[in-house]
Amino acid sequence: MLNRFFALVLLTVGFSTAARADYIPATWTDNLNVGSGVYIANGRSYTYEHNLNDNGFRPLNDAITSFHLSINLADDTSSWELLPELAFVDLPGVLGDGYVANFGVSGEEFGGWSLLGLLQLNTLGTLTVTISSIMGDFNLVGSTLTANGLANVASVPEPGALGLLGIGLMGMAFSMRRRKPM
Repeated sequence: MLNRFFALVLLTVGFSTAARADYIPATWTDNLNVGSGVYIANGRSYTYEHNLNDNGFRPLNDAITSFHLSINLADDTSSWELLPELAFVDLPGVLGDGYVANFGVSGEEFGGWSLLGLLQLNTLGTLTVTISSIMGDFNLVGSTLTANGLANVASVPEPGALGLLGIGLMGMAFSMRRRKPM
């Protein structure tokens, strides 16, 4: 009886060690390439999606713990505009949305994240972004999504774990062989 218990313990330890998954720190990045820019007219919106699945992220397997969305907007340089331009950036959920009033030639005009965006990234691997013109017109020059988290890397069983698994299997086979029906 003690031999069977010992074999079962070794078998369980071997399987649990061999099937364990390891997580390593990872960063996934997706750039929106819009060429010469996307024109967003007064009162109009533009929706696009960042997809981290194309960059090695595996939804529900890997885990994103934080992300940063960087959006670059530029003025369309119309000389007749007297009023300031204003854009609204909408991320999934309410937290993380923001207004942009400073349109530079280069650099980040908006940087943000949202809790529901984090949930969407972890479950689907994508992030939906909508930029709306509240006042004026402008160009979307680019957008970069950088996500940090943990990549699930299935570990290769170590020789010791495989040895324990083999000993457990041999112990079970030996105990079954010793027990003969009467």
